[in-house]
Amino acid sequence: MEPTGKTPLARPWVGRDRLTYGILFILGIIVAAASALLPPMTGVLVATLGVPSDDWIALVVTIFLLISGFAAIPWAYMADRSTRRNLLIISTFFWIFWFIPILFPFLTYWQLLLFYSLAAIGVGAAGPLSLSMTIDCVPAHYRSTTIGILGTAAGAGYGLGFIIAGLLVETFGWQTPSLVITIFGFATGLLLFFTKEPPRGQHEECLIDLQEMGVVYSYTLNRKDLQHMWRKGSNLWLIVVGIIAIIPTAAFGAWAVRWLNVDHSLSIFVATLFMTLALASQIIGTAVFGRLGDRFFKKDRRGRAYLILLCCLVAGPILIFASLYPFTVAPTATIWDLFLNPATFTFFLLLFIGTLFDAGITPLIYVCAGDVNPPEIRSTALSLNMLAHVIGVALGTQLVPSIAVTFFGGFYSMAFAIICLFFFVGAAITIPIIRSIRQDIDTTEKETRERFQNQSRKESSMEL
Repeated sequence: MEPTGKTPLARPWVGRDRLTYGILFILGIIVAAASALLPPMTGVLVATLGVPSDDWIALVVTIFLLISGFAAIPWAYMADRSTRRNLLIISTFFWIFWFIPILFPFLTYWQLLLFYSLAAIGVGAAGPLSLSMTIDCVPAHYRSTTIGILGTAAGAGYGLGFIIAGLLVETFGWQTPSLVITIFGFATGLLLFFTKEPPRGQHEECLIDLQEMGVVYSYTLNRKDLQHMWRKGSNLWLIVVGIIAIIPTAAFGAWAVRWLNVDHSLSIFVATLFMTLALASQIIGTAVFGRLGDRFFKKDRRGRAYLILLCCLVAGPILIFASLYPFTVAPTATIWDLFLNPATFTFFLLLFIGTLFDAGITPLIYVCAGDVNPPEIRSTALSLNMLAHVIGVALGTQLVPSIAVTFFGGFYSMAFAIICLFFFVGAAITIPIIRSIRQDIDTTEKETRERFQNQSRKESSMEL
């Protein structure tokens, strides 16, 4: 049966799909919070563990991120050949298990590094598997919105990690925030048992008329599909821009509290509150640009790539200016003093607007990767984009303190300004994506439909 008219649109948020998406949202918050715990506690960790400088704590964070990124690939490959839900449950309890030894007293630096590295193996599954399941919950023209909302979970999680670590560390010690996240993680792992594995391709608009005949898309990943993935130019460029454009984002997320503490003499408590409010713009940005991405996509299949370009070109100059913006406050200044001071309030607005645009980049990259790859390979493709993201985060996390210590006497302002130049590199890399993505999406839809038709013929012949 060939379609005779306009392809009908599947309705998102049906039944258990909505519940599954909600639980994946909660998981995103907890995983992001677990990843954000250490940087706000850097000063306390350096003193408690007896390490020479901030670089040693940055190394733990960097190794954690890199291991989680590389671990995402085998998790995703297994997910494309089996049930994503079951793997997500296993991986969640795996990282929780290795968070428990971190709570032991008299922990050494090397033990912290070991347990965080092992936990990172489980953390690596959360991103690609959650994104892949989300994409199968909704049709293509809603993907930017749903991935954008899921992206707010990461922003909320980083904020939660900042708050838990920044507010509890000075009073209760650095292991208390880890205990809180371990409890939340265990509860979320239990919630995953109530999720549902969404059928692959159930909302692909190019397949809906065939699915209405009662055929379920069951094509699974094989090695030839991996080779074919690299023939689409968009895949490679999306990975590259995913590394470059995320470097400044990671730098601000990891070291902004330390920056305000060292360069501007704010207490860790006040700096944490200030940056949590400023970086709250990322929650707004992911949702706003997700919605805009869907609207642009309906008009032009290159629309989401155009938005990535826009976000890079706007975020870069604003955040460079914010990094170099001069202001002085008393070390005893409260959060209210900062907002009543015109200079620090202007600084807040610059950070808020810059990170608002910055927040749109990563979710739009993930949605573009989902658009140019068929259902059976999306987990693997997204895991490569997650790895690119993690490499960018690791670079941003490691580069800022290294630049600050090596070239600027431990002060961070100029290091942040230099890091923000990567936004312009990311903008340049987005141009070849704009040129190729429309054709790549058309090719993917054609291939997916042909595979579904072949599968339907085989099933019909077997019944006969």
